[in-house]
Amino acid sequence: MAPPNPDDEEILEIIDQRRPPASPVKYIALSVVAIVFLVTGYLFIRHFTPGEIMNAATSPLEKSAALTGRFLEHVGNFLTTSHVSTSSELEVGRVTAMDKLGPLIVAKQDLNLKFTNVDEHIFGTSTAEVSAVGRAFYYVPLLGPQGTWKLEAVEKNGLRVCVVHAPPLRVLTPVNVDTRSLQIRTDTGALRTNRQEMTEAALADLTPRLNHEALVHEISVRGAARKTIAAFVKTWLQADGSWAPGRLNAIQVLFPGEDPADMDFAIPEFNHR
Repeated sequence: MAPPNPDDEEILEIIDQRRPPASPVKYIALSVVAIVFLVTGYLFIRHFTPGEIMNAATSPLEKSAALTGRFLEHVGNFLTTSHVSTSSELEVGRVTAMDKLGPLIVAKQDLNLKFTNVDEHIFGTSTAEVSAVGRAFYYVPLLGPQGTWKLEAVEKNGLRVCVVHAPPLRVLTPVNVDTRSLQIRTDTGALRTNRQEMTEAALADLTPRLNHEALVHEISVRGAARKTIAAFVKTWLQADGSWAPGRLNAIQVLFPGEDPADMDFAIPEFNHR
């Protein structure tokens, strides 16, 4: 092994003498940087846990999904919601006075009508079931040859009674139909295709049936009609000065064919009201 060269040792010594000694400030600065790094990392981990970091990452996705859901809901409502409108046109026809009849409406009656039309054929049976509510108005004529009125004063049971012989009750036709209550259900056979025809025939049959039923049940409204006629006659008697104590104080209303002995007073002792 070769002995060390004195010149090399001299060079190393010269280099070490030229290198400046290490300053303690450097180590202090590195220590401060390390402490700051550790504190910052601790605070970051403390305030931003993994759950919060995941929430922060997923929050925009949730907002986007919620916004998309509301938009799709709006689209669905737009496609399924209908805007209903209606238009009507009315032309007023001729207006005439009722000088030939002068009807006095004295009663009304609701008619709940149900009927079934059946069409039997070799290819099957078709039916149309109808349910409707009609409102019939009854009147007595005041004018013309049909308006035959007769009033007479008689004493009955200590009362002075005005006996009113009124014209026969009549139905104001056509009978009104409440279209909101109208129901038509049709059923056709397997080989029948006349559903529309059955519906149209049922509609055409509705008004005549209601008119007929109103006429048949006219007797059931006579009680209400008597009261209306009695009040109408009493108003005229008061204006005439004939309605007063000692004069007329009760009213009896009779329709054609009725026996006065069978009819009660429409408004007995009316002067006390």
